[in-house]
Amino acid sequence: MTTRRFFASETEKRAWLALLLLAALLRVVGLGARPFHHDESIHAWTSNRLVSEGVYKYDPVYHGPVQYYMVGLALRIHDLFANPRAMTPGEADAAVRLPAALGGIALVALALLLRPRFGSSPALVAGALLALSPNFLYYSRFCREDVWSLLGTAGAFLFLDAWIRNDRLRDLALASLCLSVAFASKENIYVLGALMVPSVLAAWAEPGRGLDVWNRLRRLIDFLEKHGVAVAAAMLLFFNVSILLYTVFLHHPESGNPVFEAIGYWWGQHKVERVSGPKTYYLPRLLQYEFAILIPALIRIFGRWRSLTAVERFLAGWGVSSLLMYAYLGEKTPWLIVHQVLPFVPLAATAWVEGWESSRRWRIAGAAAGAVTVWFSLQLSFVYPALTPAVPKAESVIYVQTTPELLEIRDQILAYGRVGEVPAAIVSGEAGWPMSWYLRRAPVNWEAPRGDFRPPIVVCDLGQADKAAAVLGPGYVREKDVPFRAWWIPEGSFRPLVPSVSDLVKYLFTREVWRGNLPPASNPIGAVYVAVFRRAGPAALPAASSPPTAPPAGAEAPQ
Repeated sequence: MTTRRFFASETEKRAWLALLLLAALLRVVGLGARPFHHDESIHAWTSNRLVSEGVYKYDPVYHGPVQYYMVGLALRIHDLFANPRAMTPGEADAAVRLPAALGGIALVALALLLRPRFGSSPALVAGALLALSPNFLYYSRFCREDVWSLLGTAGAFLFLDAWIRNDRLRDLALASLCLSVAFASKENIYVLGALMVPSVLAAWAEPGRGLDVWNRLRRLIDFLEKHGVAVAAAMLLFFNVSILLYTVFLHHPESGNPVFEAIGYWWGQHKVERVSGPKTYYLPRLLQYEFAILIPALIRIFGRWRSLTAVERFLAGWGVSSLLMYAYLGEKTPWLIVHQVLPFVPLAATAWVEGWESSRRWRIAGAAAGAVTVWFSLQLSFVYPALTPAVPKAESVIYVQTTPELLEIRDQILAYGRVGEVPAAIVSGEAGWPMSWYLRRAPVNWEAPRGDFRPPIVVCDLGQADKAAAVLGPGYVREKDVPFRAWWIPEGSFRPLVPSVSDLVKYLFTREVWRGNLPPASNPIGAVYVAVFRRAGPAALPAASSPPTAPPAGAEAPQ
């Protein structure tokens, strides 16, 4: 199909090209500038081991293998073309995040497939919402599995819909492949399966007819009988591709049946509430960042239910039940917001287009919502510095973040490694992540300090600082403790942090956190600190162009 036939006009074609270019710029500019989060360093390290050593075993803690393939491929390509003498510390970080950025661009492009059901304008607006949404943007500049889960989920439904409309086997095959990507990306695929029950019931709840369950089941059975061979083939394709992905193309057959392990682990986490929060955890964050999607979608759902199509009712059931399900589940993390927002995007796009065409009030609201959304997106991904106790600014959807202060220690250790210090540092304890990624090519010892090693820098947990000082002796000076991981979670201490109206307004537009009635000496931004010891005496650091040295044999990174 030519682009002339696909697009309604040259204007629409140019609008899509401009949108995709904007989505690409927002996702690739400055991609390696911010510090790696704890999880990102683990994902990057695991991907590096997969491509360099062939080591992989599925673990539900670290999710499915798709992101490791994509990040590993990016690392392999980066290493082929990188110049070690000219490489900057953040260059490989950008390579690691690039696959998620490309996945985010592809997610925006998938909105093109909404055209047959919703029309050209709503599809374009849906693409804009995906491109500019603060959370979709932030988590497609982030080395996590969520973008692949979103891409697989959206692709599965869109290609399945195309198959139902056009009866083309290639669409069913693409839907099956997309579903296998979602399945091998993130375990919330099991939550999605449960959410399909209220979604299908909502689609069947046609105004004036009710559910009409028996007739609809009969029609569904007739449809499956007619297309039984095609559906069986799609299921076989899904099964085979999933097995290949989980087993690293049959090299690790022990990872070939993840279902019971995944469900058992994550249901256990729900009961334990390892990352807990109130049932209302997501609500203020959704309203703060995703109001341009959530509010018009809900207005359309509850204001025009009787005129919604079956597809719109399906999306409404999926979206509303998703909000309720994730509020109930014990794991409360901000990256799960994108999975809750996804089904609302086509509904919001349709609401904005219809409102824009019908009312000046909607046009004013749309312009304002667009401007605020763009500003909030830029704030979250570009404007304000990485989270640190030294700066009283924070984003409520950043759960925990490595501080810029730790990057200064990283750069110093890498510099010592370049002039031949072996080991260039001793790093032990919690700072092993993300340092195990940052210092993967530096001569670093990952055990507790010993008397036979005299590196220029020693980093350890505060609880081990006195013991380390005794082992290191008078030849080392303990510097000011350095924050290496910071967070701001208002719900964790809500009582002393109750904000005033002026506090909230100031926060919304400056991201300056409120202090409430906290004592003056306390900091609302929490952090974990590490002790840093430096070898006494002068130490000249090398020029940045010096080649890195290889790690010593036997040096181990933390697992």
